[in-house]
Amino acid sequence: MKVRRSIFIVALTLTQLATSALAQDDDNWPSLSYLRSDYKAVAVVAHIRIQQAEITRRIGGYENWKIVGEVVEPFKGKFKKGDVIEYFHGAEAGFKRESFMGEKLVFLLAEYDRDRKPHYSVLENSTLPYTEDRVKKLRRIKRSLNSRRTRKPRNHSSASAEMSAR
Repeated sequence: MKVRRSIFIVALTLTQLATSALAQDDDNWPSLSYLRSDYKAVAVVAHIRIQQAEITRRIGGYENWKIVGEVVEPFKGKFKKGDVIEYFHGAEAGFKRESFMGEKLVFLLAEYDRDRKPHYSVLENSTLPYTEDRVKKLRRIKRSLNSRRTRKPRNHSSASAEMSAR
């Protein structure tokens, strides 16, 4: 009897630890590496406040939504705070308009028409609700990628000339 009770207590404790770990992972999801991968794959990354969402086309069990939103904070691309972005989001039929509204973090692909005018669409499964943790991660990614681009390349010939002069 004592063995069964001990096994039950150990099992219960392990279940609570696993549940707690999953809850913590959910708070930190997606990971920095996941966000970095999506960030590198797209032309635009931004925190936006969606103003309009409407279905523009239905094909089979899918709907194409036209989304219009105001940039709250840009992370990548040509948009600035206050700019309006229009993009398209494909989704399974049946989503309610409200699920597209609010503050979102969007990762947008760009396709260009003959006049070089961009048309934006979401990277599949990448639109996320706004959270402070996600924004902190995106700021970190932006800083790390920008600092790599702005570093001055070392002029190796001057370094070797300096060494030979000694």
